[in-house]
Amino acid sequence: MFSGPAHRVYLLGNPILFWSLLGLKFTFLLLWLGFSVCNKRGIIFNKLFSTYTDRVMKVCWWLLWAWFLHYAPFWTMGRVLYFHHYFPAFLFSAMFGGVMLDFLLTLVCLSVPSRLARHVFTGGLTLILAVMALSFYLFYPLVYGMSGSTSGDKDSIMYGLKWLESWDF
Repeated sequence: MFSGPAHRVYLLGNPILFWSLLGLKFTFLLLWLGFSVCNKRGIIFNKLFSTYTDRVMKVCWWLLWAWFLHYAPFWTMGRVLYFHHYFPAFLFSAMFGGVMLDFLLTLVCLSVPSRLARHVFTGGLTLILAVMALSFYLFYPLVYGMSGSTSGDKDSIMYGLKWLESWDF
């Protein structure tokens, strides 16, 4: 009989990524609503900017619908859902997030003086990558497995990362 430490894999995923992608979905809806109101009021943007915005909005709608169609069937399930249940939906959500982050960085770069745009883009991209690396570092045991004590013990590697009471790890 094996008497070593208990190994556990929770398949919770990375909450920072999931919540960030959810926030980007709401941001997209607000931007889409804002651009739609501007369109209805006849506010004229640069032709190149309007074409770019229309293309991004169409791509985002397709990816948002793909995410929804892959995620919605699991809302009706009456049992615990794990990462593998919504992994296909997560792929569409991640693609959506990439398009939205690029669009938001482009909007920010267009609103600053042109001599600063390259630095703003590089800084924004560095910040995004740093947040992703930090979130991976914090939550990799939930994705790849962990051993030892649970998150309630002060000597656990997961101590302090149980942000919600409903999380059970």
